Amino acid sequence: MIKIKYTKRSTKDLEDIFFIIYQDKQNSAREYLLKIKNYIALLEENPEMGKGCKESGFNRECRVLYYKNYTILYKIYKTHISIKRVLSSKQKIKG
Repeated sequence: MIKIKYTKRSTKDLEDIFFIIYQDKQNSAREYLLKIKNYIALLEENPEMGKGCKESGFNRECRVLYYKNYTILYKIYKTHISIKRVLSSKQKIKG
């Protein structure tokens, strides 16, 4: 089973998501973040479950996974899966 590694940028994305949710629903923020991370963890056993970035309109070499209102950009390496970004559908993704 391949392991998941979060980049500094994706970790910051998750922190931002937590604080945005926390402002409106303090009791739900932690639980919702865990749901996102549990969904991402499914990649350990199913690394190809997302789509290619280029298929999804992104000019990058990566894969895309969607969870509710979030877009998760990741790249598969021989030793691990790198989570590059976790963005709200409201955020504009460059490239």
